[in-house]
Amino acid sequence: PARDALGTVIESQLDVGKGSVVTILVTKGTLRVGDAFVVGNFEGRVRAMLDERGKKLEKAEPGIPAQVLGTAGGPQAGDTFQVMAADKASEIAQKRMRLDREKQLRIKERGAKLGDFSGKVAEGTAETLPLIIKADVDGSVQAFSDALEHLGTDEVKVQIVHRAVGAINEEDVLLAGTSGAVILGFRVRPNTNARKNAEREGVEIRVYDVIYEGVDEIRSVLEGMLAPERREHVIGSAEVLEVFKITK
Repeated sequence: PARDALGTVIESQLDVGKGSVVTILVTKGTLRVGDAFVVGNFEGRVRAMLDERGKKLEKAEPGIPAQVLGTAGGPQAGDTFQVMAADKASEIAQKRMRLDREKQLRIKERGAKLGDFSGKVAEGTAETLPLIIKADVDGSVQAFSDALEHLGTDEVKVQIVHRAVGAINEEDVLLAGTSGAVILGFRVRPNTNARKNAEREGVEIRVYDVIYEGVDEIRSVLEGMLAPERREHVIGSAEVLEVFKITK
């Protein structure tokens, strides 16, 4: 226990009130509130820790699971969580994000909207359907991605270009435009800038509250029998400027 904490991510999710919450299992060292860390492609500082019952923790020793608040994003299950100096954590996170972004941007295939792709499947000219998956919880990301990948056949394959926890943002739209992918969201929605960029770039975004709705729709696409297009009309958006605490 007498060293900087090292652990493994069990789950990550977006909480409306808490932000990004990462559940980790400490394997070495002692994790304390205020420690700077790097996990996956993200840096952070432990703002607060909670146990499995939601009670606050001041420290977590080896073998102790803890929910950590203070991550800049949502890492994937299995990622390594490591405490280190703040400047070093920032440097490593930026390098990892740059390498990941370069890896994603190497994909230069030309894609189409689901309706167009469904027509190509019916004509027998489609080969690969690239998708970007975003969800509120890492477990849902994995389940959604696995279910979609199993839909692929020898003639038409499903390619998961990128999958992650969190709201649909401008980087997702940029990647979708570069790779020709369609963005699928599960219990997450695009922010205002992402929505505007998607309209400008012609990127299609579809959101679902039930995984099987998305799976059924992609299955219809791969069979060349997509149902009529569904459109969402946004009548307004809001930005939180300040939060007030009201006692009693």
